[in-house]
Amino acid sequence: MSKSKPRYWVEYLFLIPFVGFLSVFELYPLVNMALRSVVETGGGSVSFQYYANILSQPHYRMAVRNSLFFATACSLVGGIGGTFVGYIVPRLPGRYRSLLLSLYSLPMTLSGLVVAFAFIVLLGRNGVLNLIVQRLLGLPRDVYFDVYSWPGLVVVYAFYQIPLMTLTMAAVFGNLDRSLIEAARNLGARPLQVWRYVIIPTLAPGFVAGMSIQFAGMMGAFGTVLALVGGARNLLSVQIYYHISESTYNLPQAAALSVVLVSIIAGVLTLLNLFEKALRPGG
Repeated sequence: MSKSKPRYWVEYLFLIPFVGFLSVFELYPLVNMALRSVVETGGGSVSFQYYANILSQPHYRMAVRNSLFFATACSLVGGIGGTFVGYIVPRLPGRYRSLLLSLYSLPMTLSGLVVAFAFIVLLGRNGVLNLIVQRLLGLPRDVYFDVYSWPGLVVVYAFYQIPLMTLTMAAVFGNLDRSLIEAARNLGARPLQVWRYVIIPTLAPGFVAGMSIQFAGMMGAFGTVLALVGGARNLLSVQIYYHISESTYNLPQAAALSVVLVSIIAGVLTLLNLFEKALRPGG
């Protein structure tokens, strides 16, 4: 009697829940959003006027530009700070390393509203840290760190970004093959050459991958920004929110802005992914 062949198709049955979830909660909303951005309300005719508005009206162009600069600045601050801390973490004793990583995991569990009010208490116009610095340095009350400015928002989001990048880079530094460094030193490489030709090329793919995660998150930054400054800072996410609110309801325009936001994130992530592959050994 011949042995029955294994039924590989049975394994694909386990993908049904995943495909169903992906279709209902990701693909359908994206397709529906794209359709609403080109279909006129009421008439049902196809129009690209809402995309033309984004290109022609200054406040929409400003929102795109602000979002790009804001996401890039936050990603760079988080990337540099997280890489520095990630370099230190593997060199700490075991219990201190575990404590630090546990503390750095905490920001990801906090609500954006909670973080916003915490920074208002610390760095608001009458915040604790501002008052302490004013009294220590004898500064007037109108000299303070403005948490409601663009630099202030970057500092606030560093609270999220640096720990996130630290968790990524600590794992990368922890998995660094020390034998490559020793081999380079044995061959006469100086410390800067070891960093340039061995350590940086080895760490670069992980760094770019971490930056991709940060950039995607910061392009969609919303909760903390809204709680801190409301609509005073013109970002794509804030524009989308105001276009679906009751007072300025314009769903097709919000859908067009959302498509632009998703397209920018997808395009940047694609470029970073290609760059990350090129940085891999043999890439």
